[in-house]
Amino acid sequence: MPPRPTLARRRGLPVLAGHRTPGDVHLLAQRMAEVLVGRRATEVLRDHVTVSVREELRSMRGTVSCELAPRLTRVFHQRPDAEGVEASAVIRCDRRSRVFAFRARREEGRWVCTHLETDGVGRRRCGLPVESAR
Repeated sequence: MPPRPTLARRRGLPVLAGHRTPGDVHLLAQRMAEVLVGRRATEVLRDHVTVSVREELRSMRGTVSCELAPRLTRVFHQRPDAEGVEASAVIRCDRRSRVFAFRARREEGRWVCTHLETDGVGRRRCGLPVESAR
């Protein structure tokens, strides 16, 4: 009977080691989460978002209720092409998690968010906030 693998043999790189979200994309997601919960001013992201995304963030600033500082529990990404990235992030706030997704492209050595989608927080449906309509 062959020897049973030991824990030492199993150790090594995590299964998704080659698929880690780049640090600068993760940082952009963290900063956007901080804007959504109202802990960061929208203008801080001026060089990292397009005008339309900045206006959307400005209108949604503080719409995610979070007594503690927001914590990103997961950030997933994929690269549709060489210059772009699509990412989604899960924000852990108090007892509830929220998600948002964005597209970004490389410009002058930094990521610039070109499109933002949220899980509906802060948007209105039939004149009522989404959370109240459920």
